[in-house]
Amino acid sequence: MLKQLFNDKFSIIPLLGVLIVSNGFFAKVSAQNISAPDTTDSVAVTVKNQEFPQWGYYTVRRDFRKCVSPICGGYFIKQVNLKATPCIDGVFRSECYVSAIDWSSLKAPASEIARIQSDDGSRILVRGNIVPVTFPGFGEFGNLRVKEAFYAATNAPPKGTFVGLKDNGIRCITTPCFSTNQLVLNKPRISQISSIDLSQTGATQKQLDAATSEIFGKGLIAVGTTEVIENVDPTNRGTKFVGTQFYLRVEPK
Repeated sequence: MLKQLFNDKFSIIPLLGVLIVSNGFFAKVSAQNISAPDTTDSVAVTVKNQEFPQWGYYTVRRDFRKCVSPICGGYFIKQVNLKATPCIDGVFRSECYVSAIDWSSLKAPASEIARIQSDDGSRILVRGNIVPVTFPGFGEFGNLRVKEAFYAATNAPPKGTFVGLKDNGIRCITTPCFSTNQLVLNKPRISQISSIDLSQTGATQKQLDAATSEIFGKGLIAVGTTEVIENVDPTNRGTKFVGTQFYLRVEPK
């Protein structure tokens, strides 16, 4: 039966879960210091996290206002899954304005950076932190320093919760099998799910195969909802993640 599960098409992926993870975005969970509801350690600088006090997962949109740079022409960024994002001045807002995005730490091929920069930002998800930059005559602005970047598989709008999905190594011979860890991005919440359905994203089979590889590798970022799968035995219910969008990792050189 296990062999059959792995040979099935990707529209629904059965997997099992535990809390032990060692790479990808899951390695960051234990380092988070939660200091306020619905926020991450980006809110308060801790002794253990001085280098990147404002790291997190952000969506990006370009600023098309017509005025002098750096006041206009940058980007509006927002931490996913949070009601408010801490900006460079310490104020929480629905979005933060940054004068530029620094891609140098990403170390991705120039062609990939050019593709990302040519986008309006709607398909980009990044992990990074806001750093202060002083512009003579204008004062201090924030720049977004990118550590990891992810690109949406399709043009479908991401509806639901942003999560990280990663195989946890457990195998079983019965269902439901909770072999995937589900991490809510920017929050210290991990749960286990028994199957994944990405059929609603409109992705190609090649993209779905790449998503599978990410789940069994560093982890896949996806957006969607988690549903309870009913069973004749109410004590043996499964949970399925139904995705509306997923993001493939921009690999470094």
